Amino acid sequence: MRVCEIMAGNDDGGLENHFIDLANALVRNNEVHVIAHARYAERFSNEVNFHPLDLSRSRKNPLTLYRLLNMIKAIRPDVVHAHANKAAAMVTSLRRWISAPCVATIHSLKRNTGMFEHFDHLIAVSKGVARGIRNQSVTVIYNGRNRCSEIIQRSTDVAMEARTITCIGRLVHVKGIDVLLKAFSKIDNQRVQLQIVGEGDARHHLESLADELGLGERVSFLGNREDIESLLAETDLVVIASRREGFPLVLVEALLCHRPVVSTRVPGAAEILPQEVLADIENPDSLADRLSWSLADAQRLEKTFVPVFKFAEAALTHDHQVSATETVLQDVARRGKLCAS
Repeated sequence: MRVCEIMAGNDDGGLENHFIDLANALVRNNEVHVIAHARYAERFSNEVNFHPLDLSRSRKNPLTLYRLLNMIKAIRPDVVHAHANKAAAMVTSLRRWISAPCVATIHSLKRNTGMFEHFDHLIAVSKGVARGIRNQSVTVIYNGRNRCSEIIQRSTDVAMEARTITCIGRLVHVKGIDVLLKAFSKIDNQRVQLQIVGEGDARHHLESLADELGLGERVSFLGNREDIESLLAETDLVVIASRREGFPLVLVEALLCHRPVVSTRVPGAAEILPQEVLADIENPDSLADRLSWSLADAQRLEKTFVPVFKFAEAALTHDHQVSATETVLQDVARRGKLCAS
């Protein structure tokens, strides 16, 4: 199967990691062509056919659309696979001139979803995202990550050790780090530390907010880190405070390393996690309450997450995600060939 994968992003986040990891895995059994910004070229394996094209500007730019269409025609794919809203909108505008069937993966839900209505099939990264789409041909495939190389059990003796809470994500408004800091300020236990991993435009504001809240040395801003697995090994609890998500990758990474997660009720997390660890979105009091519940009894928390960890091992691995995606692409490509004949 010849697959044309298209991404319009120009950032470094979950979408981009999902796209790159998927293409590098699909190439094991397929001929994979990627159309994306040149800055990502070195992150693809040598077996992937990379076609650099900057799609990060206006989705209606006629010259960009013309170049994109010519690339797709030259590749002559069995199936076109667009990722996220912008790439989907660009493919939709060219749909009448693309002979191959088209699939789109929806990574998050936006107000305008009209660009997804004319695809042959859709993949949604969570049930919450799928519910917001009018196209009836939708398959939910949860994001997957590689299993931890080693699962290290943390002590459940709260009296003996300090506890560490970790938040991983871009420091931008949608991630709700400001809400997390306000929630953390309501936790009186001085032995509980919060470490925030990531960079973004809001870092200065968030550091100032931490000072205003009197959090002092209880909060550490670690910046971008490559050793996420090592950080998780030293973490007692992972927190997601997002205002909006499609399916947070950090949720998968934490669960596969057997680390419990407290999260706001965003898609993905709300479908997988126990109610005891779900907080209302943009509500510091609710988030503080769920953090306090989780920290109060480590043995109870560990027992609560046993079935969640088992589910992650079965359904949230990268191999599972790739296999399910490949099946969808093959089915759509096969139907396209039958219609053409």
